[in-house]
Amino acid sequence: YRLLKEADPTCQVAIGGVSQPTPLRLAYLDQVLAAYEGLFQEPMPVDVWNLHNFILREERDSWGVGIPPGLAADRGQLFEVEDNDNLPVFQRQIVDFRRWMRERGQQNKPLVVSEYGIPMPADYGFDAQRVADFMIGTFDYMLAATDPGLGYPADDYHLVQRWAWYSLADDAYPTGNLVDMADGSLTGLGQVYADYTGTSSR
Repeated sequence: YRLLKEADPTCQVAIGGVSQPTPLRLAYLDQVLAAYEGLFQEPMPVDVWNLHNFILREERDSWGVGIPPGLAADRGQLFEVEDNDNLPVFQRQIVDFRRWMRERGQQNKPLVVSEYGIPMPADYGFDAQRVADFMIGTFDYMLAATDPGLGYPADDYHLVQRWAWYSLADDAYPTGNLVDMADGSLTGLGQVYADYTGTSSR
């Protein structure tokens, strides 16, 4: 952190992305902060908070994101595959993380959703229209969601300052791909993205 600031005082340093802000993972993050402060006798310096707002199962030796290292729990949020595009859960996790930030004196910091999308394959029920509906729903939410009690004051109290859809192109998890890397053309979802962002005011 100090090396980066010495090289460029304007740089912004973020944490490694939390895969989803569930109670289990927020408890893990609290342990990380406590361990840092215990080691260095000062709070962890963070300019920007970021998360990967997926909706995946938290269960040891199961599909999903598993259990954070060092925690004794065997399960947390037991989401099902069908929940992968649950917009109310997506929204709740944003609010929960912003609340966590406020309770730790971090409200006056930006929040970046640095990765999110639909990793489930189309043959699990996530066809192109379903994925597009979720993507547009999340865009609409993050553009509009504000809360004076939780949001970032420097951004008119918006809850989220930036976000990145997953993915531009990923052979392993292609459901959310925006580009066909074989020829560089937009996928159908990529065209939906392009059409949306061409009219966005933020």
